Amino acid sequence: MAEQHSQAGGGPESQPPGDLFEGPATGTYAGLAVAALLIASAVFILLADRSLRRPAEIPEALRPTAAAPLATPARQAPAVIPVTPEPIVIDLELPEGPFEPLPTPTAVPVHTEAPARYFLVTVQSGDTLAAIASRYGYSFEEIAELNGIDEPYVIHIGDELLFPNR
Repeated sequence: MAEQHSQAGGGPESQPPGDLFEGPATGTYAGLAVAALLIASAVFILLADRSLRRPAEIPEALRPTAAAPLATPARQAPAVIPVTPEPIVIDLELPEGPFEPLPTPTAVPVHTEAPARYFLVTVQSGDTLAAIASRYGYSFEEIAELNGIDEPYVIHIGDELLFPNR
């Protein structure tokens, strides 16, 4: 039966060496790798948790000596919370007479700037009129007409081209 399997081209003899992660066993190796990572993570968490529960070791140089008296906290009296006195009521007499009504609030117009109708683009090295126009979504004829550029549509580095702001 092993001969039939290898003749059919499905046995381990039919796979060239070095192709361990290809073929039907790929899922098995991936599953083993995931299981190994999960186990390693669980062991790490258990060890880290155990080391966190252990009390910190104090170096000998920082331990208190017998000659040094230990500071004991002094007993404090309970805190006294002052009582708020009764509110004082002041009875004011307002003069009678015609009072001016409060002015009606008026809306102050908010100054909002309208978006700019145009913007400038400075020609860089390697730019062409067609490339710049298409970069901003315009046809080169439209930009050439707006900027007064005639055929053969020559532009120079540092030229500023006017573009409509859509």
